Amino acid sequence: MQIKLETLEKNHIINFYPAEAIKIEGLRCIGGAPEVTDDDLSGNIAALAGVERVLIAPDFISIRHNAAAAVEELKMLAMAEIDDYFAAPYALPGNLSAQTEAQCAEALADALIRPTLNRDNGDIVIHGIKDGIMELSFTGHCAGCPYAANTLQNVIMRTFLRYMPQIKEIKQREAK
Repeated sequence: MQIKLETLEKNHIINFYPAEAIKIEGLRCIGGAPEVTDDDLSGNIAALAGVERVLIAPDFISIRHNAAAAVEELKMLAMAEIDDYFAAPYALPGNLSAQTEAQCAEALADALIRPTLNRDNGDIVIHGIKDGIMELSFTGHCAGCPYAANTLQNVIMRTFLRYMPQIKEIKQREAK
């Protein structure tokens, strides 16, 4: 299977974009040392040496690894797990009881939002999510930028609406 790779070395992130959709609704996020089962794609990837967090969405998989990880080996092993997933007849469940919105929001920001902001020496801080409302602030060059409101609506909000529809609104908190 064709899998596109994106390596974000500065943030210790590897994104995988398989040609086929992953059978999952919403997001799946695992951090730490999860229990591994034979039919659990995120658990199998999370168990690989050096992996700190795994985020799985229908159209991509994002891995955050520690600085000491053997990145090339990690890429190959993760790709083997992804290939095994598509060869097997199982599907991921939509939610995990241990999963939290905050973990998924951070993982989603690491995978899809921060790389763009970091190129302009900026970033975001997610302060929390409550009742479907996320609060964040821009930092670095993005703080006070005249395009921050546009970035919030056209990049950040669209990304979160697509992958985390339980977030209904994002409020910008002024950086202190």
